[in-house]
Amino acid sequence: MRVRMTKLTAAAIGLLLGLSISASAQTLTKWRHGLVSAKGDAGIFYMAIEKGFFKNHGLDVEYVELRGDADVVRALLADQCDSVEGSPGPALVAIDRGAQMKFIGSSMIGYPYALYVSKNINSWEDLKGKTLGTSAPGATPELIAREMIKRKGGDPNSLQIANVGGTSGRIKALAGGKIDATAASTEYIPEQEKLGIKALGLAHEIVPEWPRFLISVQSKTLTTKRDEMVNFMAGYIEGLNYAMSHRDETIALGAKITKIAATEPIFAAVFDEAKKGDYVSPTAEIPTEKLKWLVGVLLEAKRLNKPLDLTPFLDESVRVDALKIVKK
Repeated sequence: MRVRMTKLTAAAIGLLLGLSISASAQTLTKWRHGLVSAKGDAGIFYMAIEKGFFKNHGLDVEYVELRGDADVVRALLADQCDSVEGSPGPALVAIDRGAQMKFIGSSMIGYPYALYVSKNINSWEDLKGKTLGTSAPGATPELIAREMIKRKGGDPNSLQIANVGGTSGRIKALAGGKIDATAASTEYIPEQEKLGIKALGLAHEIVPEWPRFLISVQSKTLTTKRDEMVNFMAGYIEGLNYAMSHRDETIALGAKITKIAATEPIFAAVFDEAKKGDYVSPTAEIPTEKLKWLVGVLLEAKRLNKPLDLTPFLDESVRVDALKIVKK
């Protein structure tokens, strides 16, 4: 009888635990977050999912990886994502054309980018008339390359522009001799000799004003899903801070996400650069001055029709409320 009762008790406890876990899982709210395809810095951004920080705040977060920053904005405006992050240029262009969007924070404020060139190019002047690879017409890789070349005394207006896809596609095109130059993540610097390319200059040295990743939402989401948005930001902030204080875990997670061996030098190089340069924002602050500067660049490049007053498109309250949760 005791044995039978013990078995029944164990079964009952197991059933109750199962119901409890099931109920807990059902209380999680789905949240879709769009971002550019995972690269060497993937461990930084995926840490909030890996360590369960989002779940601690009641969210079941799914990352939607997209090819480029323009695709990120399109996914948001098409209601395919609740929030997105990417280089803010395409978002500013969308706002200029009437999109109702808000910037609510920033995960990475420093820009770990480089201008890579073929080995036969030895100076900025050598780029005159050469072919620059980009992901889409007027996309960030083209704009940042033009600005770097201009500041170093080259002639960006003489460039031939070729659309050759995302970061890996552009690097492959450069290594294969199909283009002469492209702007891409600094994660390829450790491999430049093997690839037969070279980094001519670094973005954070030549154009330090350029902002990296801004988190944005549709304006209507501030009304319909504000609590979830605050919880998302709280979990994300916790993930970013954990990642930057746990180097080995972040490198290992980046390798896991990208399915590349953790011994490859790209993960350590990207992490160490971000750490040294304080690229990752521990409080997700919005880099307002950098955004204002970028508006000027986009105006000069004729990507905007008019100057933008950014005030209606910035919302610090979500980040502020998220930080209150984090501090608790």
